[in-house]
Amino acid sequence: MSTSRGATVAAWWPWLALPALATGLVSAGLALGLTDPDGNWIKGEAWVNVPLAIGFSTVAAGIWSTRPHPVGLRRLAVLYTVVGLGAAFVLPAHGWARSDVAGDAFAAWVSNWVWSLGAAPLLGVGLLLYPDGHLPGRRWWPAAAIGLTGMATLTASAALPPGPLADHTKFDNPVGFGSRGLWEVAGGVGFGLLMLGAALGVVALVVKFRRAPTGGDVRGQVGGFSLAGALVVVAASLPESDDVTTNLLALAAATALPVTVGAAVVRHSLLDQRADVEGLNRRVKDLSASRRHIVNEREEERVRLRRDLHDGLGPSLAAIGLGLRQLEQRKDAGDNGVVRELADEVQRAVSEVRRICDGLRPAALNELGLAGALTESIEPLQRFGPRVTLTVDALPPLTPAVEVAAFRIVMEAVTNAVRHADAQHVQVHVAYDDGVAVNVADDGRGLADDRVPGVGLRGMSDRADEVGGRLTVRSTAPAGTAVHAWLPAADHD
Repeated sequence: MSTSRGATVAAWWPWLALPALATGLVSAGLALGLTDPDGNWIKGEAWVNVPLAIGFSTVAAGIWSTRPHPVGLRRLAVLYTVVGLGAAFVLPAHGWARSDVAGDAFAAWVSNWVWSLGAAPLLGVGLLLYPDGHLPGRRWWPAAAIGLTGMATLTASAALPPGPLADHTKFDNPVGFGSRGLWEVAGGVGFGLLMLGAALGVVALVVKFRRAPTGGDVRGQVGGFSLAGALVVVAASLPESDDVTTNLLALAAATALPVTVGAAVVRHSLLDQRADVEGLNRRVKDLSASRRHIVNEREEERVRLRRDLHDGLGPSLAAIGLGLRQLEQRKDAGDNGVVRELADEVQRAVSEVRRICDGLRPAALNELGLAGALTESIEPLQRFGPRVTLTVDALPPLTPAVEVAAFRIVMEAVTNAVRHADAQHVQVHVAYDDGVAVNVADDGRGLADDRVPGVGLRGMSDRADEVGGRLTVRSTAPAGTAVHAWLPAADHD
């Protein structure tokens, strides 16, 4: 728990500088406005900058702290950083320009245009990118270009006209150039493009809303954002006033906007992570199914190969060996020593074929089935060892791979108990529990605390894994070891 909390703080704290800076700037602006000797100039519309600055800078910090990989989240992080800091500079720049402190001319110039960075990005591209940072489609790039162009033109028309500054006429623009009339036209064009971009953004929200599943997250997020946006528009359209109700409405409306956006971004971030996890789970499931399919095909091929060796090559070699033995007994044969050596070699070949057949698939499985094969194979182990009780319930038809896996796991577990556990009794139970459930328990000395899994334990685990099952090995009270394996009864592809 402490490690997780430490990792979260380590990821967050460098980015806390964003909301800290925005809060400091807003506080300075409020102090300048509320203590202005000429009267408080912070009216209803100006109050909107407070929650926009603190709220969006906090949302941006939250996104940056996750080191976002998706392109959409990075776009939103940049957008909300600009909005938060742009809104944060509005009040202190205006207040500084009204003071007689050094730098007031520069502050007046900043105050003349920085307001556009607080609202214009939300109108120009914010609606298009909400809530996941992506446009509705590739054909929507011109809409984003229109919004960005309008935002840039509007900002330039406020920052670059020559002559007295609009909001602080006692200062001339230090970087002004060109014709003031031309910049006024540019401002009108920029405002028109920005409003067109906002209108297209509203259309984009409608498109995303309609494409989203009914009752889904996107529809709720678009609806919440639309309501918050409508409140901001209403608050901004009211005349400037010192009325408490008007100011509270402006604050509430502007607060709802970053809260709604922040909730949607976090929600989408979590949904993206959940989608990644679900995709990974699907790939793991597909890989497991593919592995089971390959293992089943391998075992089926081994069955065919064993049958061919046992029923074809084996009898042929046996017949050749028998013929050579008969030839060896004939007195008119040439070199009986050579014939004897050939007969012995054929006999060794027959034995090797039998060994290969048993390695491919235990012969008893084909002849006796799983229960009979286990009974026949366990019987020799208990002649001089612990008593073994075997119970095999009725089982559905099993694939060759599952049948072999169950047989090998039981035999390996029983062999370990007989050889290493110093047990007096071993119980084996094979049943059906939505799959083949294998339980082998002994009353021996149990597992050592410092044990290192050997070849046998790893082999049992691998056999369970490759057919899509699972295996556990644990010590039991008061003494002994329990091996439990679950194997799917059939291939569930």
